Amino acid sequence: MECMKFVMFGFNVVFWLAGAAMLGVGIWLAVDPGAFDALGAVESAGMDNDMWAIAVYTFIGIGALVFLVGFLGCWGACISDDSSVPLWIYSILVGICILGEITVAILIGIYWTSVDNGGVREAMEYDCHNKYMGEDTTDALSTSWNTMQQEWECCGSNEAGDYKYSYYDNHTITATDDIYIPKTCCINYKSGSTEDFTSCQNGTAGTYYEQGCYDALVEFLDESAPIIIGIACGFAGLQIIGLIFACCLIHKKSDGGKYV
Repeated sequence: MECMKFVMFGFNVVFWLAGAAMLGVGIWLAVDPGAFDALGAVESAGMDNDMWAIAVYTFIGIGALVFLVGFLGCWGACISDDSSVPLWIYSILVGICILGEITVAILIGIYWTSVDNGGVREAMEYDCHNKYMGEDTTDALSTSWNTMQQEWECCGSNEAGDYKYSYYDNHTITATDDIYIPKTCCINYKSGSTEDFTSCQNGTAGTYYEQGCYDALVEFLDESAPIIIGIACGFAGLQIIGLIFACCLIHKKSDGGKYV
C-alpha cells in the first residue's frame, strides 16, 4: 500500500510539471498571431484551420486540467487512508484528459491527411494567382500569404512563377520593368525594409525563395503532426497507468488499506 502511494505520488509530480509546461506552451501559441497567420493562407484552400485553433485551445485546457490533476493525485496519495474523494475526482479528471488528448491527436491527424487532397494545391494556386494583392496590403488572405512566405521561406503555391501574370503582377505593380515577385519572397526582405529588391522581384536566381508554399506546408505538417500526435498519445498512455494506480488505491482505501 505504501509503495503504491509513493509510485502514485511520483507519477503525479511528473503530471503536475507536465501540465504547467503544456499550459505555458499553449498560451504562447494562442497569443502569438504568427502561429496562425501562416496557416491562414490555406484556409480557403479546403483546409479547416479551425481544427488547429481547437487543438491549441484544447491543449491549453488539457494543460490546466493536468496541472490540477497532478495536485489532486499527490493530495489523494498522501492523505489518510479513510478518504477516497480526491482519488475519485482525480480519476474522473484523468479520464477527461485522456479523451481530450485523443481528440487533439485525431484533429491533428485529420488536418494532416487533408493536405493530400489535390484540391488544396489547386485552391492555393488560385488564391495566389487571383486573390493575392501584395506585401503592403492589409486584407486577411494577402497578410497570411506574406507571413507564410517569410516564416516558411517559400514563394507562390508551386514556385515564384505563379505570380507571373497574376492579379498582383497585373494590378499592383506599376513599374515599367518586369517585376512580378512579391518582396516577401525575397531572401533578405524584412517588413518595413527600404532596400531595393528589384533584382529579386525580376526573378534573379538566388535572391528569392524557390520552394513553393504547398511543398512547405506538406513539410511543416510532416514534421510537426507526428510529434504532436505522438506526444498526445504517449501522455495519454502514461495517464492510463496513473488511472490504474488511482483505481487500485481507491480499492485499497475502501478495503481499509488491506490486500484481499
